[in-house]
Amino acid sequence: MNAQADADPETLRLSIDTKATVHVGLYSRGGKSRGIKAVEAWDHDMRPKEKFVPGGILEPVSGKSFLFF
Repeated sequence: MNAQADADPETLRLSIDTKATVHVGLYSRGGKSRGIKAVEAWDHDMRPKEKFVPGGILEPVSGKSFLFF
């Protein structure tokens, strides 16, 4: 089906994916650091008010991608 969709000029095939919710704030993220040096973090989530849900859309034929939160 994918090859058939790719060959049809009237069809646009997309791949859409989301990832786990990320709490916004000074959280430890299980001890993993996103930088070279670990930052000081809170011990608990304390009910964060803001959260991000990262996701993406990929157009497999052209390789174009779009990220969203």
